Amino acid sequence: MARPFGQNPQQQRLSAAFATDALQSDLSDERREAIVQAARNTPGARKRPQKVLATVPAMPITGKGPLVIGIGNPWRGDDGIGHAVVDALADTPGLATAKSQGEPAELMELWQGHDPVILVDAIVTGAAPGTLHRLDAREPLPRGARYSSHGIGLAEAVELARSLGELPDTLIVHGIEPARLEDGAGLSPAIRAVIGQAVTRIQDDLAVVAPGSMS
Repeated sequence: MARPFGQNPQQQRLSAAFATDALQSDLSDERREAIVQAARNTPGARKRPQKVLATVPAMPITGKGPLVIGIGNPWRGDDGIGHAVVDALADTPGLATAKSQGEPAELMELWQGHDPVILVDAIVTGAAPGTLHRLDAREPLPRGARYSSHGIGLAEAVELARSLGELPDTLIVHGIEPARLEDGAGLSPAIRAVIGQAVTRIQDDLAVVAPGSMS
């Protein structure tokens, strides 16, 4: 599991770019562009080389293997579903797991060197509670949904990482439609009931995108 860590100066500068509209995730195009430009204009971002994703390296650059990150706030009802799914996967051989609140700088540090990477989070689309969503982040995530009730939205975090050339080659998002997001509440029965199904779907994905890595 990921250990708590402090933010370095570059992460602090990135985080400062997300200080406004903290509880909004379905941002306007103008706000999205402002976030990306703010991050690009930090000294650390300007020095960061862009990855050429279209070029397949002759040998793996890092080889840290598959990683599943649970995103959310376990003290806010079903917003804790990402952490709960990661807990259920924690003892999977060959699989690294981590927990996050979804801040882009933190996510980029957690997934650095890992491939494939799977993110698990609550996603609000208006579907029935417990509905499972699967999104391939090689393409921009749909903006019609509300990703996260915590911090900057997941869609914006992914697009920021994309703009900085920091996306893993394989990034999949598994979202679960929440039933309640009240402060101090635990997971609702409807959401607890689909944890096993979400775990199975993630394991099925890993069997395809990371065959032989978990044994």
